[in-house]
Amino acid sequence: MQEQYIEIEGAKIRYLEAGEGKTVVMLHGASFTADVWVKTGTIDAISRIGWKAVAIDMPGYGKSEKGNFSSVSSFLSVFLNKVSIDNFVIMGASLGGKEALDYATLHSEKILGMILVGAVGVWLYEDRLSKLQDKPALLIWGSEDAISPKENYQTLLKYLKNARLEIIGKIHPCYLEEPERFNSAVVSFLKSI
Repeated sequence: MQEQYIEIEGAKIRYLEAGEGKTVVMLHGASFTADVWVKTGTIDAISRIGWKAVAIDMPGYGKSEKGNFSSVSSFLSVFLNKVSIDNFVIMGASLGGKEALDYATLHSEKILGMILVGAVGVWLYEDRLSKLQDKPALLIWGSEDAISPKENYQTLLKYLKNARLEIIGKIHPCYLEEPERFNSAVVSFLKSI
């Protein structure tokens, strides 16, 4: 695994990269950084099956500067262009899931699939979710998620025809509670694409 830095519109952005092949772009939640995906073994699990994992410290988090981006989606557009990532699976947890949905609904042609983990703010994009109806999606929620209620995954299941739901653990960051089950679900999903 390599730690990389890149300048995006004057802001220094840190990301972690491992593996070769089709790419998974990973967005963390508000209490975390890209390092959470190291701690859970998710980057290793992805790279071991012939995929490339790219985990970003989102602007203003971890070792990434905040910059002056109008949105995380606009930042992602520039970042992905600069690192030559075209078609990919987008993965986001909590706030990262919200940002993944925002990007995916605006750039559906680039999305091979989505992994949304306890995504928040789903209702903000309800009018755009039909653009993703045929994209494969893995929805992972904790059974007692107190931050992202089940209405969020129910809304996603209503619009995303190729989505499947996995309940793993109880808490909102369920990947910390049951990392092996979490990684197994992610790997299984990626192998299906």
